[in-house]
Amino acid sequence: MSHPVMLFIQRIEIRTIVPATHSTLRLRLAALLLGLVAFDVVAVVTAYVLVHIAYGLLPMFGLPVGASFWTQGFHLVSLRPAVLAGTPLVLAFQFVFGYRVTLREATDGPDLPEASEPETTRERFTAIKHERTATQLRERVTRLAQTVDMSTPDVRVIDSTTPNSYAASRPGERTLFVTTALVDQLDGDELDAVLAHELAHLKNGDSFVMTAAAFLPIVSARATRWLRTTLETSVYTHWFFDGETSRNAISAAYFYLPLVAFAFLAMPFTAALYLASTACYRLLSRVREYAADAGGAAICGSPAALASALETVTDDRRPDADIRTAETGVRELCVVPYTITDETPDPPAGRAERIAHRWHTVTEQILPGSHPDVDDRIAALRGRQSDLDQRS
Repeated sequence: MSHPVMLFIQRIEIRTIVPATHSTLRLRLAALLLGLVAFDVVAVVTAYVLVHIAYGLLPMFGLPVGASFWTQGFHLVSLRPAVLAGTPLVLAFQFVFGYRVTLREATDGPDLPEASEPETTRERFTAIKHERTATQLRERVTRLAQTVDMSTPDVRVIDSTTPNSYAASRPGERTLFVTTALVDQLDGDELDAVLAHELAHLKNGDSFVMTAAAFLPIVSARATRWLRTTLETSVYTHWFFDGETSRNAISAAYFYLPLVAFAFLAMPFTAALYLASTACYRLLSRVREYAADAGGAAICGSPAALASALETVTDDRRPDADIRTAETGVRELCVVPYTITDETPDPPAGRAERIAHRWHTVTEQILPGSHPDVDDRIAALRGRQSDLDQRS
């Protein structure tokens, strides 16, 4: 990222260290909403282009309707009405489904993590322990929420060896997730500080906006993976990716040809949408972390406790830190940018996985970090604590 852009981001981040007034919070939320609308405009334009490309490929299925594309081009449907009608629809879709999609991605499951019936004695003991932990966390969250006159969100415990937490919300539904490792590693004051940090996200309103904003990076990443899988398994291109083809693929060769053509043409657009939406999403995340640090310190009354908590959860600098890094859509919501689940991905096997791994490595180098440097966050909190000590 260019030096002037980083300086601009740093100025914004520094300003967000100062506790926000109600008017500042409204302005910040409005800015986040404008950023979200910008995401949606880009998504609609991308969909507009891809639909026209798909329409132009219809003759390959033996359908003559697509032939008009090559004479009329993108004049079949004007871009302006498509953007004006499509953007509100995408925005509404994000607010309705972004919350659930984000939680599915974060918990790596088909739905929200629900407690299943324990079968063994160990599972029963673990379930009882989790329920006790959740009850204790709810009591802490309720006490902290009362200090700033806000309703208590739902609190859920995730069994994970990585200390982390995040908050997600949509109208009428707010959830605060905490891993078991976070509860085990932090003392009472540190745990209160992290919970206050997540409550600040909810109170500021940015958790609601960022949960919806996670939708585009997640969907564009999934679309790119699906297109890559199409090329990997296609009878026409599997040889390049060292993929395996099946009888179904061979018998469906005629059907696969236009699909492969679409995948080749569409993948650059979905990849570009992923890069653009993720870059904007992470820049917003960087700004919101400083604001949540300041708000969390104000809620718990101890900037030093939050600084100590950040030091504790980032002290575990394992050699596989890069592997633990969460996928986009999750890390931006977490107090530190690590994955929630304990699964370690297998080393890339085959050309397709190696290409995907290189793509991930390159994009991580190009894209801005999802969080400010933790040392800068700790220094800002220490400075706030020093100011409080001098006043008292």
